[in-house]
Amino acid sequence: MSMNRYKCSCARCSQHPDRFIYQTRQVITKHMKKYPPVLQPTGVDTNADAGANPMNDASGSSSESEGTNHRERPGIPPQVRDDEYDFEFQHMDDQHELQDFNFRPVAWPDVRVPGSDQDQEDRPSLIPQAFQERPGVRLAYLNTVIGNVFRKQSIQAATDALNNQLNCMLLEGVLPEHLCPVRHLLSAKCRLGIDADQWITQYAICPECWKHFTPAQVKELPSPECTVPDCEGVLYDEHTDAKGKRVRTSKKIMPHISLIGSLRQMFMQPGFAKSVQDSRQDHPGQNEDEDYVMTDMHDGMLWHELKTNTVREIGKLGTVHDRPQDNQPATTKLTEHRYGLHLTLNIDWMGILENRPHSSGPIYYAINNLPQDQQFLQVNVICAAIMLGPKEPNIVQINHCLEPSTHELMELKNGVKMDVYGEEGLVDVFADNEALACNMPASHKCNGTAGHSHDFHPCAFCDIDIVKINTPEGYNNSWTAKDDHHMLRQSFYSKDATPTRQEVILQDHRVRFSILNVIPGWLPLRKSALDFMHCIFLGIISHLFMCVLFGGYMLSGMGGINSPKRRFEDIINAVRWPSHVTRLPKNLGENQSLKKADKWCRLLTITLVILWWAWRDANDEIPDTKPPLPPNTVAPDFSRNRCSLYQAILFLCTGVRILASHTISMAQARTGQSFLAHYCLECLQLRIPLTINHQASMHTADMIKKFGPVYTWWLFAFERFNGMLERVHHNGTSSRPWKYDDADSSLSERSCRRLPLRNAKLINLHAYGSPPGVFYPILLQYCHSLWPDLHLVGDLSCNNGTPFYVNKVSCALTYIRKDGIHYGCTMNQRTHADSFAFISQGRTRVPVQITALFVVGVLDVVPHVCAVVRRLVSDDDIPAMPWDLYTSTLGIHVLYTELGPQEVVPVSRIECPLALIPVHSNILKKDLWITISFDHSQNL
Repeated sequence: MSMNRYKCSCARCSQHPDRFIYQTRQVITKHMKKYPPVLQPTGVDTNADAGANPMNDASGSSSESEGTNHRERPGIPPQVRDDEYDFEFQHMDDQHELQDFNFRPVAWPDVRVPGSDQDQEDRPSLIPQAFQERPGVRLAYLNTVIGNVFRKQSIQAATDALNNQLNCMLLEGVLPEHLCPVRHLLSAKCRLGIDADQWITQYAICPECWKHFTPAQVKELPSPECTVPDCEGVLYDEHTDAKGKRVRTSKKIMPHISLIGSLRQMFMQPGFAKSVQDSRQDHPGQNEDEDYVMTDMHDGMLWHELKTNTVREIGKLGTVHDRPQDNQPATTKLTEHRYGLHLTLNIDWMGILENRPHSSGPIYYAINNLPQDQQFLQVNVICAAIMLGPKEPNIVQINHCLEPSTHELMELKNGVKMDVYGEEGLVDVFADNEALACNMPASHKCNGTAGHSHDFHPCAFCDIDIVKINTPEGYNNSWTAKDDHHMLRQSFYSKDATPTRQEVILQDHRVRFSILNVIPGWLPLRKSALDFMHCIFLGIISHLFMCVLFGGYMLSGMGGINSPKRRFEDIINAVRWPSHVTRLPKNLGENQSLKKADKWCRLLTITLVILWWAWRDANDEIPDTKPPLPPNTVAPDFSRNRCSLYQAILFLCTGVRILASHTISMAQARTGQSFLAHYCLECLQLRIPLTINHQASMHTADMIKKFGPVYTWWLFAFERFNGMLERVHHNGTSSRPWKYDDADSSLSERSCRRLPLRNAKLINLHAYGSPPGVFYPILLQYCHSLWPDLHLVGDLSCNNGTPFYVNKVSCALTYIRKDGIHYGCTMNQRTHADSFAFISQGRTRVPVQITALFVVGVLDVVPHVCAVVRRLVSDDDIPAMPWDLYTSTLGIHVLYTELGPQEVVPVSRIECPLALIPVHSNILKKDLWITISFDHSQNL
């Protein structure tokens, strides 16, 4: 689609300070008809304008044939139909923008929110009705539900058990007559407030456009035809039941829960309100300091930019702006409220039917104000709706799916009064959508933007085109960021435009209307997060292995047992992983496709080591040559030089390692960004074709500045929730697939599982260990330095002091849990696999093996948890490795297969687990261990 512009001097455009505005020929024609120029009533000399136009040189266009598209031809603008094009204004700087007028508020979504059709007596109470009954009755309800959920009792068996308990109370004369107890399992769940059905609204949706109608609206409709203009969908079938009553059965339904109702439930949970971060005393803009270390989303720039009590308006010329509410003197920031919730919206699709193509998509809202260890717990994430498929929805259908939650979000922007546990009276709760965190296709659909395969606008954040993805221009920061307000203007132009005009706007400006744009304060580009998980792990890393290493025959099977492919598989199978880490396939050389992002993440962590092992020569160096091609194959178009390719991969591993840190500063983020850019430029030097993911990754540092560390907003948690939903029982149909009772039971069961609590017993230190008694002297020495005021002495010593009794001071632990990760010891066979870890020593890390874990305590002092460790030995005789320049950043250490003496350290010094790779050095003629840390901390 042509973007040629010419001077328009109509009555409206002549109001500009330059006395004209660059417009397309179609817009000039439109303006000439509706706004005739005052000074030039006979028209506009477009040929003269075209010749003087610095934006377009049309001098060479006169030789085109008559069949050429009129949008490409100079001369008099062609006549077009009034209904084919709408007004289009070239975006300019704010100081030169045309003054708009007649602003009007943007209409709210035309939909009833979940639960609005319920009568007051039918609405579920925040305080379960069972708490108004006798404790004995409530206990009977709980026993019945527990028997059904955990003991696998059928509904009938659980109901019979409930009746038996109530009959016993009746015989004893303690069964209440007022508020008569219920006698069925499902009713007991309702009384306890754990029945999912009472919180779910099953909207009837149009099978074509997915417009939502509540059950009450379906009963009120005069006909089954969809009420959306130009939609031919049929909402329901009507038939007569056995009693002669006319019944309307919806053709397609979609379950929703209320966003506000879910927040009401959460704030009534003890401890939830206290966990919500209070940002009223925070200082905005701290990450303007390049060395400020960000730890969570509240350190990002966007956290303090969100505003409340605002109204979104649109002007006659399409300008979109936000203003304070009529009854408010000014807007207030979301962080000025005690309960100002910052939400993350995620939409994704997954397959729920085996052996059949079927995509269903949940809509999640996560609360970013919660601590990191609570933010993505199942009980703290709201699944607002489930889009049932069977195909992924288009932009119109997604808009209708988002309407209910968007309507409620606009209410929360202005504050909703709620009961809060521990607070007296009602409290105002505010919320706003801080981030749209989806994979690239879903993000484009939610924002209404063109897909990532668009020729001129493949990137959602900059003006790069599809050609520049494979040129250095795409990776040297020479692009220009897109403008949110321009996108909003074109989005609202597209809302009421004809289909032809919508396609023109999509091609020229890569945008369509999105329902999210009606939310005051919503900026589609600024609030959209680049999905690091899909872009890097499922995009760039997958491309490296599938298209370059495997597709370029860099790991061929030529050479038998010494072939690169065989050595590649052997070294992967020899890795000793921590128990919590996802294992890689044993036949990765044959089965080269990894479907999960965490597996690509694990593979990238050890990539530098396994490629060195697969490609190394007799001197443990990577040869500066190409590997031999397998027979009957064609060499790829890119360079297969192993040394050059390894250097590029070194940049990639280092950049990803930095950017995926739990904590990060902007200086570190820009360093990681530069490593990614160097990787892409090196690939271009090797003539490796790149994809849109490579160019999109150039915006990662900007995302970190807006949203904080990648770890807080990538999609691993939401993918885990998708996996839980995939395991929920359903009936295998696409119109009503979910069985809510089964879903509630299975998810409740999984959420209630906890590790058993065991009291550690005192041990005899003279009989514990190998050889027995080895731990007693080092524990005594450690505790002596830990508690010098106690003057500890051995239990057989004649010196004065507090005796350190051999069988009264310590308990042995099988494992400890730190930051959600298990660490074991060699003294317990079941936790031996988790006995390797890194401990801190000043500003460096040391790899160790944990021999034993103890809780020690003397007299009435607070017990202390410590670990007996042995350090892995290293010295300067170990030969240099190709990654040595970035070894501290990559967390890779090369060591001997020897262990140092035992020492005692506090468990607070344990930093992270490690993976151990056994290798053999051709130079030293001995075995070595290569350890790789498995966290995302950086010591740059």
